[in-house]
Amino acid sequence: MPGILPKQVRFAYQNLFHSPPTPALSFSASSISSDSGPVTPPFQTHNLPVPYAAAYPPVKPIRRQTYTEPIRSHPLLRTAAPMTWDLVDHPSTARHNYKAISRRVLSEPATFPSTSFMRIDSSHLPWTVKVYASNGSFVSLEDVLDAVYHSLRKNITSQEFDSLPTSDDRRRATRAYEQRYRRQRSSQDYKMEKQGGMKRIDFLMGHTRFLGISNYSRRSGEWSLSVS
Repeated sequence: MPGILPKQVRFAYQNLFHSPPTPALSFSASSISSDSGPVTPPFQTHNLPVPYAAAYPPVKPIRRQTYTEPIRSHPLLRTAAPMTWDLVDHPSTARHNYKAISRRVLSEPATFPSTSFMRIDSSHLPWTVKVYASNGSFVSLEDVLDAVYHSLRKNITSQEFDSLPTSDDRRRATRAYEQRYRRQRSSQDYKMEKQGGMKRIDFLMGHTRFLGISNYSRRSGEWSLSVS
């Protein structure tokens, strides 16, 4: 139709809408390296918030505890202790000042500082008495007495008897065995003890009086038995 101009479409070559600028990413030389390892953020120091710092205090280095004090045995186990006990007899026969040892005293630690294991040797015996903590924590006085008694009550073999250095030692050990069963008062105990045969305690050759134990090294578990 005359007088009406045709419609024209124009394209804008510039962005007429302004969006917020995108922040540029920046990298420091320390955050990117040429190797293929993981990227770690640069080290920064910040003051922790008070609740966080209180909940996670700095870890202190662990220091090993060493004992500088001498190792001591229980007063009733010390050399020439005021305890009388014949190793032939059960520990219940041990006496302190002519009285039976109370359960409270028997449950006390055998050493100071306490230990969970002990080895007791004797120059008269080729065996070692091993003492373990029956309470799962420390060796008690009762543990020592029971371990010594039951270890010495074990029978010996013919090879162990023949291992005695001299024939005189073998005669003395045999004599100790005979004295041990002859000291029984009842005929039944006499018979049982005789038929039981020779035991480790016979290697003490009659020296069965307990005189205590002593620590012969700086190790808490190594001790020596004294008898007379």
